[in-house]
Order: sequence, then C-alpha cells, then structure tokens
Amino acid sequence: MSASKIILSLIIIFCFQSCTKNVDFNQIDDANIQASYIATLVHLDLNVPNFLNKFNQEITFSQDLIQAPIPTDTRQYLEKIEFTVVTENTFDRNFSLNVIFYNGFNEPIYIFQPEIFIPENSSELITIIEIPEEDVDVIYDTEYFGFTLVLSESTDGSMLAIDGTANLKIKSSVELFFNYKKI
Repeated sequence: MSASKIILSLIIIFCFQSCTKNVDFNQIDDANIQASYIATLVHLDLNVPNFLNKFNQEITFSQDLIQAPIPTDTRQYLEKIEFTVVTENTFDRNFSLNVIFYNGFNEPIYIFQPEIFIPENSSELITIIEIPEEDVDVIYDTEYFGFTLVLSESTDGSMLAIDGTANLKIKSSVELFFNYKKI
C-alpha cells in the first residue's frame, strides 16, 4: 500500500472519529410530548322565537345537555383544560350562561365560576375559562356538559316581539392539554 493511501485512510478515520460523540440512549427517559385535543361543544344561532313559548310569552330560562366527548385513557397525562365561549348578542337584553358538568346520573359535579355574562348589543366577545389544575380530573367523571342560558328582564318593562330581528350567537369548545412523558 502506498504512503498516500495510508495517509488518506488515516485522515478519513480521524475525521469520522472527531465528528462523533457518545450517544446517551437514556435521554429518552427525559423526553415528553405535549399535545392538545379540541372538541367543539355548542354552536347556537338563536333569534326571538327561541325565547318565546307557544303563547308568545318570554322564556327566561333554557337548559341543554350534551354528551361529553372526552377520552378516558389519557387521565395520567392531562395537565390543563380551557373552555372557550364566543358570543355575539344583538338583543337589547343581557344574558348569562352557566356551564355545568354532570355525572351519569345527571347530577351536577362541577360548576364554572363565574358565570359568563353576555351584555346587550355586544359584538363578538371571547371568554376563556381555565379549570384549575387541582380540578382537572373532574372531566373524567363528566358524562354531560350542561348549558343554562338566562334571559335578563328588560330595564323598561318591554317584552320580546315575535317579529323581532335580534339574535344571540354562542360557540363553545374545550381544549385539553396533555403532556405525555415517561411515568
């Protein structure tokens, strides 16, 4: 073998040796993956007839339940829950919205505090409510989300008219934040 081939071989070996370092395969124990899961809950576009009964009298209180779409196999990884409610109100009346978690027996197990206030004649408002870290496990005992909407009385004593054009829009979603790490 010629001297130039030996020198070239040594340079190549030296270059490969100097470009590598020991790999610590135990670093995988420190790895974590953060992800979030968003579920749309309610999308309502309500107008005057939605707040009147068959006798055209005001209905000041309405409630609805929806099934909770939360996966239960992620309990140990859940870190945070945020509810987002987007509202727009063209009524000359205020509304309040309560969000309540119910168990499988339709018993309330968690109530958002404070209730969401929807002022009269308001453009799009975004309310984000974070469930405290110590309460996040309640989501796994929740079978239904309940939404209670209350129409405030008018300040001048007027009633809603069947031919009124006002509307109330409500959109809501829940975002679950997970941190998948080695336990």
